[in-house]
Amino acid sequence: MGTVATEKPGVCEAASILVLVPGGADRRREGRALAASLVGDELGLVLRGVHPDLIELLPPEGKERIGIDQVREVIRLGQFAPAQGRRKVCLVPHAESLTPEAANALLKVLEEPPRDLAFLLLVEEAADVLPTILSRSRVVRLPPRSSHDALLRLVRAGYREEEGRYLVAAARGEEEMSGFLEARQDVAALREEAKSEARLADAGRLAEMATSLRPIERHEAILSLLARLVAGEAGLRVAAARALSQQGREGILGFLEDLFFRSFDLVRGELSPSPSASDDGVALLVRKVDPDRTLGFVAAIERARRAVEVYTPGEAVLLSVFVLAGRLRRG
Repeated sequence: MGTVATEKPGVCEAASILVLVPGGADRRREGRALAASLVGDELGLVLRGVHPDLIELLPPEGKERIGIDQVREVIRLGQFAPAQGRRKVCLVPHAESLTPEAANALLKVLEEPPRDLAFLLLVEEAADVLPTILSRSRVVRLPPRSSHDALLRLVRAGYREEEGRYLVAAARGEEEMSGFLEARQDVAALREEAKSEARLADAGRLAEMATSLRPIERHEAILSLLARLVAGEAGLRVAAARALSQQGREGILGFLEDLFFRSFDLVRGELSPSPSASDDGVALLVRKVDPDRTLGFVAAIERARRAVEVYTPGEAVLLSVFVLAGRLRRG
């Protein structure tokens, strides 16, 4: 993979978005949260599954498969303009339950999709859908939810629940989490110190912080970098891409993984509980970015990660991602 494709800001290029979910995820809840960002109207109605522009495609009661007649009904409904939102969204929480006939009918509509209808297909593995549907879909990998057990351990160690959720979001794995469990730390002071430094850091220092082994410093640096890119800070995207490329392949991959999770928090926003739901840095960015563009940005980060894995030059990959970040602003 020589380059990372860019996407037009504000445009849902693929009529279908294929979301790869971890096992055990609440697919309807996650799917509705993503659908809400696409419908863009009366978010509470979408989350409850009662918005007029949300179509949920599920197996009929008492059956395990979605049949062709149900897909045909969705196609019929898709011919009508959205009632309230930006577009209609057909949510298929268990896309693997489509019968072969239903899957082929869906494929046909994806070849010539109605202008104002998008499909959200949720599966655990890409192989759970037809390869031809996969090829016509934008693929997004859903990051795992925070560990409830880890949060409980942090609370028992004396952290407030809000602090615990923040630390679960910031830490990479058990080793980093253990540092907070072994000795209680002043999370508020560490966050404020990291925020202040990241806000004023040049690209080189920001790159060091964003790949740090200190979770709070790394977390705040990534949020600050993203906020500064969204704000269009002159020269930052080129300088940051160059500085981060000096951190080595593993450093770049770790950075992209963290950036992926933080960006997905922006897509979720405050629509459903997430590790960063009470993170003021995330909340501030949620108000500034367009959710539809951010969903495309998440997919671009995933493509960038795969590109780096096959040894595409890191600076070029990072620059393409940072260019997209500058297009996330609302309006």
